[in-house]
Amino acid sequence: MGNYFKFIKIGFIPFILFILMDSFFIINEFEQGIVLQFGKPMGESKTTAGFYFKSPFIQNVIKFEKRILEWDGAATEIPTKGMKGKNHSSMVESDKQETTNIFIDTFARWKITDPLKFYTRVNNETSAQSRLDGIIDGKIRDKIAPKYINDVVKNSDQIMEEALSAVTKELRNLDIGIEVLGIEIKRVTFNDQIMPQVFDRMASEQEAEAAKFEGQGKAKRAEILGIINRDVDQIISTANKKSKIIEGIADSSAAALYARTYNSDTQFYELWKTFDILPDAIGSKSTFWLSTQNYPNSNIFGVRPSVLK
Repeated sequence: MGNYFKFIKIGFIPFILFILMDSFFIINEFEQGIVLQFGKPMGESKTTAGFYFKSPFIQNVIKFEKRILEWDGAATEIPTKGMKGKNHSSMVESDKQETTNIFIDTFARWKITDPLKFYTRVNNETSAQSRLDGIIDGKIRDKIAPKYINDVVKNSDQIMEEALSAVTKELRNLDIGIEVLGIEIKRVTFNDQIMPQVFDRMASEQEAEAAKFEGQGKAKRAEILGIINRDVDQIISTANKKSKIIEGIADSSAAALYARTYNSDTQFYELWKTFDILPDAIGSKSTFWLSTQNYPNSNIFGVRPSVLK
């Protein structure tokens, strides 16, 4: 009997440990999940990392990816309005275009925003990818089909933004716990018949765009140079005016100084003026003597000059 109870005791301990281990679960930072009881969701979604408790045996946990997921669609053949302004057969300018198919290869980024709704309405990532196939491809087709090939190539980013807006609106109406974050074109493939026309058209549009920017640059340059020249002329004009004013003030001051000098000592002033004109009167390489015997009545021009040898 003692051995029997000992056997029960030994078997009971692992059973208790198993119950304890099955009573909690861990959600890491890259996961989110829900608790199921007999296949039915219980409580709210677990979207925060941490330890959580559940009832052992009767409850289980389903976890979903919390990180951003990728949707990589297959290349889709989409009809377009053809090349803008060109007729495929005759290459003659025309407003009426033939329908031309192109192949669009796209990919998208999406995430699960509500695990509970995602499980009850989509169930798993494989089903979600299938749902996105129909939604994303359909919206891209709707945005590309009414356009010319030229516009698809030139405005691909804008078209994808329009497609994303339409996808977001539909997913909001479906309310399946999914959000698409972005849609981009990986590759656009044309058939051999229109490939040269596409490249020629793209090249001509790029040249026209370059010429437009070049013209705008030249116009801006001329505008800037005009402003600079106007400012320079204004600065020079202002400087000339100030120069005239300064010269007038200087001449006035000099005249006043001459007048004061003349009035204070007339004979000295005449002597100083004589020295001022001597270089022009006698030329270079000449010597002369000044006598102070008769100053201030001496005549400086009466002095006998002697040419230096």
